[in-house]
Order: sequence, then C-alpha cells, then structure tokens
Amino acid sequence: MGSVDGLISGMSTSSVISGLMQVEAAPQNALKTKVATQQKVVTAYQGINAKMKALMTASKALVDPTAWRGGVATSSSDAATASTTATSSSQSGSLSFRVSKLASAHAMVFSSTVAATTDPIMAPGSFNINVNGTPKPVTVTDGSLKGVVDAINKTADLGVKATAFQVSPGQYTMQLTSTTTGAQSTFDLGGANPFSLGAEQLVSTGADAELLVGDPLTPLKVTSSTNTFKDLMSGLTVTAAKVQAPTDPPVTVTVASDTEGVAAKVQAMIDAANSALSEIGTQTRNKSGAVPGGPLSGNGIMSSVASSVLNTVSGGTAAGGSYKEVGIELTRDGQLTFDKAKFKAALEADPAKVEALFIDTAQTDVSLKTGLADKLSASADKATQTNTGTLSRLITSGNDAITDLNHRVDDWDVRLQARQATLQKQFGAMETALGKLKNQGNWLSGQLASLG
Repeated sequence: MGSVDGLISGMSTSSVISGLMQVEAAPQNALKTKVATQQKVVTAYQGINAKMKALMTASKALVDPTAWRGGVATSSSDAATASTTATSSSQSGSLSFRVSKLASAHAMVFSSTVAATTDPIMAPGSFNINVNGTPKPVTVTDGSLKGVVDAINKTADLGVKATAFQVSPGQYTMQLTSTTTGAQSTFDLGGANPFSLGAEQLVSTGADAELLVGDPLTPLKVTSSTNTFKDLMSGLTVTAAKVQAPTDPPVTVTVASDTEGVAAKVQAMIDAANSALSEIGTQTRNKSGAVPGGPLSGNGIMSSVASSVLNTVSGGTAAGGSYKEVGIELTRDGQLTFDKAKFKAALEADPAKVEALFIDTAQTDVSLKTGLADKLSASADKATQTNTGTLSRLITSGNDAITDLNHRVDDWDVRLQARQATLQKQFGAMETALGKLKNQGNWLSGQLASLG
C-alpha cells in the first residue's frame, strides 16, 4: 500500500486506509476460512476412501476361489524340489517316485581343427541341419569357422547354436548344441557333413527327464522334455535335480493345504476393516472437552459407511450362525477381532464349510452374495467406485466447492485493489484540499496583518 501520510492534516492516513481495508477484506477472509475448512473435509474423505479401497483389495483377495486352494509342498529329498500354484482344482496329498534321468540337450563336436577361427571350413553356400527329423537350411556367405558359427547362430528358429572353441594353442574346432532339452531336441547333419573339421562326435544325446513311479521292477514312467514336471498333481510342480541310485530311498512329495496363507489373508482383511473404521471414527468424532471434533463431526453418511462394514459381521452368516465359529467377532468399541488359531482349526476340520462363509460361489449377482468377503468387498466398492461411489462423489463435490470458493476469493482480490486505490485517491485529494485551505488562511492572515 503506497504511503499518503498527510503532511498537512498530520493524520497517519496509511494506517487509516489499512484499517479500512481490513474491514473491506472481511468477506474475502471469510471465504478463505471456508476454503481451508472445505479442504480439511475433502482430505478427510480422501483418507477414508484410501482405507476403504485397501479393504476392498484385501476382501477381493479372498473372493478369488483360488485363494482357498493354495498348498505348501515339501520334498523328502534333494533329488527333486516341489512347489505349488493355487488353481481352482488344487489337490493335497503325497506322491513318491525315483529320479532316473535328467533332461539333456543334444550336442556334437568335430574331430579335426583349424589354426584360426578365420580359416575356412566350408565353401560359401547352404547346408541343412535336421532337427528332430526336419531339415532346416542354413545359408553361409563367409566359409570361415567364425563365419559358419555366426551364420548358424543368426538363423531364426533353428533350435541349434554353434560355438567355436580352442582345443589347444592354435587348434580350433566347433560344437553344435540344441537350444532345448529333451528327446525332441536331437539333430544331425543328414549324413552329409559340409565342414572340413573331420568326423562328427556325439557329446550328449537329447533325452527327456524321467521319474519312475510304483513297483521298481515294472514302474510307471513319467517323462518331461525339461527337468520340470508340471501338474503331477493339480497345482504341483516338481523339478528334478539329480539322478538317484537304485539304492536311494524314493522322493516323497507332500502337498498340504496352506491354512497359514489363507489365515494371513483373512487377518489382512480384518486389519483393513479396522483401519477403515478407525479412520471414520477419527474424522467424524464430536468435540469433547479439549479434544477438537473431526472435520466430518456428526456426518451421517460416514456413519452409514461404517455401519455397512460392521453389519457384515453383526448380521451373522447366511445360515443364521455367527462368524465367531471361524474366530471373527465384533467388539463393543466397534472393531473386529480375529482369532487365527480358531480359524485355522475350523479350516482344517471343514475347508468347504469355512470357504462358504467367506465367498458365495453359487450366486452370480454380486449384490446378492452372502459371503463375508463378498459383502465387505461390495460395501467398499459401493463407497469408493470411481464417479459413482459415495466417497468419490463427496470428494468430487468438495473439490468443486473449493474451486468455486477460490474463484470468489480471486474476484475479491480485484475488488480490494480497486477499493484501496479509491481510498488512496480520496485521502490524497483531502490532503490537497487541506493544503489549499492552509494557503488561503495564510494569505488572509497576511492581509489582515497589513491592515493593522
């Protein structure tokens, strides 16, 4: 604010204008207060929204039926490892076998050498490599050892790679190796060796990995082109690590239901529900003594959101029972508790019954599903769904209100600048008028004095 303090009036006009502007700015300050309040409200909604989204994520982890099919696989021997992947038909049980063969890649070398990798081993042209009986052409433009190796390695979908290596100082030859393992990886040069590297020498024959199941004299053979055997049991993968001697005890792979993993998912869902309930409670609390109220104090809509979570448990199971039988209870202070040991015991005793309490696979209409995880997921989705969710709409509405208020604040900036300029002009004019009056008074005093 420019200074117009009066030399004539002796008045601190800048202070007067500042005081007047504070009065003039009162409506704008009220708007700024509303903006700050509304921002706290939107932040509160956003905090609750984040917690409800976390609840939806945790609930959906249990809504997926495969979450209940997980298993823990163990192997009795280092000859093979085992792992499980949850599927809709995962099994539990055990399987015994012996590892009789590991998968191998087909490979060959040549009996002769050349003095350098730049030495020629064939004339430029084409030759075939028969991969599992199928001829595949390789075109060579540089007939040196290096050129042939490069041509083989650059041939797409050949299934064979070449390597030039030094046998001894000044003696180089080539090895051809299948890029895959198993009986289908075998290859040959079709009886017409195009290289001046001597005879072909077999390094290894492509072979399948093999497990022997059952009677040692007449076992059932299980084969795989790799050392990995998938779905020996639904969801079970076994990887052979070493060949066993006939006197070695068989490998026994056991798959047990992953009750600990399922319990952890239920715990995560209960924790997420409690976190959402706590956030709602904090943001909607009423003022109590020195403790201030939350930004959403007395907000009935948020109370309804909290009730939708609590009612999933307090309402009991679809059959009229209580979730207490699987370790879930509602406390007096509006929180959920989870007894993991009780849940695991119930799950081990009757997996299908416990699963049915959490997910309703028979009902296709999401709004009619009766499982606890189904209902919590639906409740959270209803609150957080983009554009249509209760919280989403409140956040959008709040942000729109903030935008409108900020526009009004900006409009007041223009008004106040104009008002300040007017006041400065008015007080400046007053000083000028007082100056003129003072000069006239001095002139009159002079005239009167001359008459005396």
